Amino acid sequence: MEQFRRELVVSPGHVQALLQIAFEYIKRGDYASARPLAEQAATLAPAQFAARNALGRVLLEIGDTAGAITQLEAGVKLAPDSPEMRFALARAYSRAGRTRDADRERAAFLRLDKEYKLLKSGPQSVGGIDKADKEPPPREPPPR
Repeated sequence: MEQFRRELVVSPGHVQALLQIAFEYIKRGDYASARPLAEQAATLAPAQFAARNALGRVLLEIGDTAGAITQLEAGVKLAPDSPEMRFALARAYSRAGRTRDADRERAAFLRLDKEYKLLKSGPQSVGGIDKADKEPPPREPPPR
């Protein structure tokens, strides 16, 4: 985390450094420290879904469910195929008592998460599937 702090000394508006530190604080459960960093990142880069994710998660944990939903919905619009965004939004909807919305986002999360796992694990993850991957090579006739 120290290298990101050094980056902020040189470039105070470095969004990736702000987000790295914010997510580290989120991971530690230190939402008070994460909030100003996430807010700054979302202000500097409103079209970056990771900034919306960070701020939405912080707001949810400090009890600002409506604010969290606003940020997370914006993040889902920016990155509709992000399982992380769908999961966070499902949590926020659930906390707000919006069961149908939470169920819809949870289903989207499960579908996207499954797709990502398949992409990371199958032969397609290292260059694609071709006919040679499916069929064994032809046998050579035995020597006479």
